[in-house]
Amino acid sequence: MLLENIPLGKTLEIFVERDDYRYRLVSKVEDTNQKRVCVSAITSSTGRYFKFEETDHIRLLYRDQEVMWEWNHVEAGLAKIEDMPVHYFVIRDAGRTSNRRNAYRVKLTEELMLGYYQIPGEAKKYADIPRLAPGQTQTQEFIALISQAILVKGMLKDVSDNGVGFYSDTKFNLEDGVFLEIPSPYGLLNIKAMVVRKV
Repeated sequence: MLLENIPLGKTLEIFVERDDYRYRLVSKVEDTNQKRVCVSAITSSTGRYFKFEETDHIRLLYRDQEVMWEWNHVEAGLAKIEDMPVHYFVIRDAGRTSNRRNAYRVKLTEELMLGYYQIPGEAKKYADIPRLAPGQTQTQEFIALISQAILVKGMLKDVSDNGVGFYSDTKFNLEDGVFLEIPSPYGLLNIKAMVVRKV
């Protein structure tokens, strides 16, 4: 797909790898030509513009129905179009395409760690640190105890648009919460989930 064929106003995803950090930015396409695409300037909550560095590894992703278009090794900067600040991205190649169903394909039967939080004396598991009921006071030791994540081994069974399946020797009940990280070509997918079905 040619950059200039991306309709104005469509969403473009920008992935930035910087040292040990990975950023996923989303912005709206404002202008395109054969070698460059401009998006609405990306700002923080304080109004500061995102600053791309020369050492950043930048990838652009455009999702068009069932097809995903990707451009690697992109150069970025800040400019103005008719006095409107924009971030621009200059591409070096024609990009590549893949079916969206393959976009986050992961290895099945991959061993992984499942995590959850639990209130002592209760069976329910939580994906986030449980909150104390209003007016309930507990000791610092108790609060420290429920703030510690419990990690158990599991195995990845499947991943789809509707959720993730895994095997575990640890017993999970319906509506239990769990968090996990799944390795993929796009980095770790951080997931928080609730058990809705079990076998």
